[in-house]
Amino acid sequence: MVLGVAALEAERRYHVGAGALSAFTAVQLAVYLAMQVPVGLAADRIGPRRSLAAGMTAIAVGEAVFALSGTLAAGLAGRALIGLGDAFIFVNVLRVAHTWFPPSRAALLTALTSLLGALGQLLTTVPAHLALDGLGWTATFAGAAAVTALLAAGALGVVRDAPAAPAEAAPGHDRMLATLRAAWRQRRTRLGFWAHFGLMTPFVTMTALWGYPWLVEAQGLSHATAASWLAFAVVALAIAAPFVGRLGGRGPYMQVRMALVTGTLLVLAWAAVLGWPGARPPHALILAALAISGVGSAVSVVAFMLARAGNPEHVAGSATGLVNCGGFLAGSVAILAAGVLLGHDGRTAIAFRDALLPMLGFSALSLLQVARLRLGAVRAARA
Repeated sequence: MVLGVAALEAERRYHVGAGALSAFTAVQLAVYLAMQVPVGLAADRIGPRRSLAAGMTAIAVGEAVFALSGTLAAGLAGRALIGLGDAFIFVNVLRVAHTWFPPSRAALLTALTSLLGALGQLLTTVPAHLALDGLGWTATFAGAAAVTALLAAGALGVVRDAPAAPAEAAPGHDRMLATLRAAWRQRRTRLGFWAHFGLMTPFVTMTALWGYPWLVEAQGLSHATAASWLAFAVVALAIAAPFVGRLGGRGPYMQVRMALVTGTLLVLAWAAVLGWPGARPPHALILAALAISGVGSAVSVVAFMLARAGNPEHVAGSATGLVNCGGFLAGSVAILAAGVLLGHDGRTAIAFRDALLPMLGFSALSLLQVARLRLGAVRAARA
């Protein structure tokens, strides 16, 4: 996520404009997205221990490539490796939680996983900004590679797949497709997909790439202030995560209700920001929208709770992978669309507003889909 504060420096390093800059994050997220189904199947078949170690090794190599790269092609290769490795992490961490703990405890651990991710992401805001200024590009990303390599070794030494993990034969092609179809047929898998689709999108769009340039170039904030405002969104995620875990543990009815309420707040907040006359909304309104985006990212983990509760154990990883596709599909398309629009229209406040409209549209679509599926479930229950 460090490109959230390294975006302007990346433009200078690689001599690219907004469209090519968005390709760094779009490629990373596209690879992440494309790997979700294979990773979900791997979580079910080979277990999280080897999956986590392989994923973090790929991230470490990708960070090292990105640290040393000086051309656009090499930089994109590094980001693709990071996306490939990152795809393995969240699904397999959730697999560990769901295998070792009962559902009520697993719901809290899912939210705490999101909290730990937020604490890690805090290092990609103000501290990363300071590291880039003080240490430079190569040292900052090489340091990230070294830390991740240590974590890969830690996964091999510490993680255990399950209390008892018998070896399973690799499934055939038909069985894999049957597993995915079985997972998608469950209404709660589809509910989770659409909830994740909209709740994650504003947070990913803002913190992964476009929030920092938007705040600096369109809203006139200093570089340090923009970094601190993005950190504020991550802090909101961290604060909300434990409450999400407690409330989400109450069951599917509460999980869907949390998704609907938070999705409504997200749509209203960003509609107010992007609809403000002159595209220069008050700072308090921007901060509120960023905070709600952080809360939305925290609440997005209820999507995994829905999918996990609605699927049998042998397809849990596949269902989690399908759900995880939702937010990152919307986020990657929103980021890429913003880059294309900015490359065409320039970097004015109005151009940034128009470039962020797809982000708002995806959250609104998500809210409608969750409401539709929820209404269908209520009607089916009454029938």
